[in-house]
Amino acid sequence: METHEAASFLAQVAAVDLVWPSHRHLPAEAAERMAKRVVALLGPEASWWTNHDAECGAVHGLTPLFDSLLAGMQGEHFALALQIADD
Repeated sequence: METHEAASFLAQVAAVDLVWPSHRHLPAEAAERMAKRVVALLGPEASWWTNHDAECGAVHGLTPLFDSLLAGMQGEHFALALQIADD
C-alpha cells in the first residue's frame, strides 16, 4: 500500500465494524484525525502493508475469521491496526 493511501484505510479500520458497517467504533472525524497523525509520525518513507487487495477488492485473511489488517513501519517505529470478527 502506498503511504498516501494509508491514512484513509487506517481511518476506515479504526471507525467501521467489519461485520456491521453501520456500527462505528470511533466517529469518522476522530478516526481520520488519528489516522493522519499516525501516518505523519511514521513519515513519508514508511512502508505500509495490508491484507486488502485494492485492485480487485479481495481480502487475504490472516486468520480463519473475518479480519482486516494495516501495518506500517519506518525502521524504528511501527503501527498496527487489526480488526477481527468471528461472525
